[in-house]
Amino acid sequence: MADFLTATNAAIAAGLAVLALVASYRALLTSRTPQGATAWILLILLLPIFGTLLYLVFGHANYKSFERERRKSDEDMFDMASEVSVSQDPSRLDTFARIARLPVTEGNDMSLLVDGKATYDAVLGAIRGAQHTLFVQFYTIKDDDIGRDLRDALIDRAKAGVSIWLLHDELPFFGLPRGFKTKLEDVGIRLARPKGPKRLLGPFQFNYRNHRKLVVVDNKLAFTGGLNVSKTYVGRNPSIGPWRDTFASFRGPVVAQLALHFSSDWMWATSEDLSEIAAATPAPSGPLRAVALAPSPAEDIAAGNLYFIALAHAARKRLWISSPYFVPDRDVLTALRFAALRGVDVKILVPGRADHYITYFAAMAYFHDLRSAGGEIWTYDPAFIHQKVALVDDDIASIGSINLDIRSGLLNFELTVLMEGKSAASAVEHMLTIDFGHATRVDIDLPDRNLIVGMLARIARLFAPVL
Repeated sequence: MADFLTATNAAIAAGLAVLALVASYRALLTSRTPQGATAWILLILLLPIFGTLLYLVFGHANYKSFERERRKSDEDMFDMASEVSVSQDPSRLDTFARIARLPVTEGNDMSLLVDGKATYDAVLGAIRGAQHTLFVQFYTIKDDDIGRDLRDALIDRAKAGVSIWLLHDELPFFGLPRGFKTKLEDVGIRLARPKGPKRLLGPFQFNYRNHRKLVVVDNKLAFTGGLNVSKTYVGRNPSIGPWRDTFASFRGPVVAQLALHFSSDWMWATSEDLSEIAAATPAPSGPLRAVALAPSPAEDIAAGNLYFIALAHAARKRLWISSPYFVPDRDVLTALRFAALRGVDVKILVPGRADHYITYFAAMAYFHDLRSAGGEIWTYDPAFIHQKVALVDDDIASIGSINLDIRSGLLNFELTVLMEGKSAASAVEHMLTIDFGHATRVDIDLPDRNLIVGMLARIARLFAPVL
């Protein structure tokens, strides 16, 4: 009996060892970053049963198939991009256009929307004026008075005959109530959620989330930026408090690019082709050149990271970036440091308070890396600042959903509009100058912080690849 038990235990141990090795090999093949692969392999080998189970549930997925198929789907959609109003002259946005795989467009206009009230007033007003089509996409929509205002405005337009498509990312059991969705579907509004790679937990997808925020009205007017739909974004979440954010409205040919990005997401989620609707190009409406850049984890060029690297390389005198999180990929951090060493005025504006404590403390571990090269870190004091805005010199501005962290760079679907022109840059400069006026420059290094904060920052940085 003892010999049988010994042999059985040995067989179980051997089986677990083989399973752990297979799981480690899969982690090596499919992880998006070397750090992520290393973390999974160490966890699996040190704790074979627990680590393998965790990997099978949260880590293992058919990423390669997803990336190949999604990339093909996006390319087919981008072929619909119109050549009307494409810039024929060299542009400072040409590098970004190559990253986006879309042309720089001429004849665009932009209006800033500062904070939640201005954003919701403008977006809801535009929705209520829609005559033909509405594309609506948010990462988060809550069943509160803000979410219900959006729902009711959409229902009203659907009853008036407007065709509406609504896309929003949510986890099962944590999303909108069934009754909220039923009211939308009952009037003919089409609803969908983004799809990630096939995996054991199916819809419980913590990576490859669609973080884009976008509203396109009649293919003539579009909105994008940092806000989702809930009372948090007007500063009424008691656990966070005041909230600072930015959206923008756009007119002109770049609206067609934004519509194509929505239709690409919708095609992947539902197999419904909206390309004929999305491809209609609006008439020129202003002086700006613009391109809509939508980084995707399905790409093979890490467009989210390249976006920040391109900003750093384009900057000659100034690079100001506002982001709620500062957990940059090593290549991005190197580009920012090199820009500062070239004499560029590199300023990063981050929150002075936390909404997610791990990212908040991890950022502190990166502050010194930039400051040592001559860059500056500023913390915004009056509210949690959530905007994703960049300003390069006096002629390039960017507004969208891309955070300055590894998750946005490698793991999320994101969106931003880059603009070349004095009017857009001047408006963003004015806004950021006010923001920096309410901020405090970081002049303390990590070793000089108190022991507990320093320890938390160093530990949090270990989780940077998955934050």
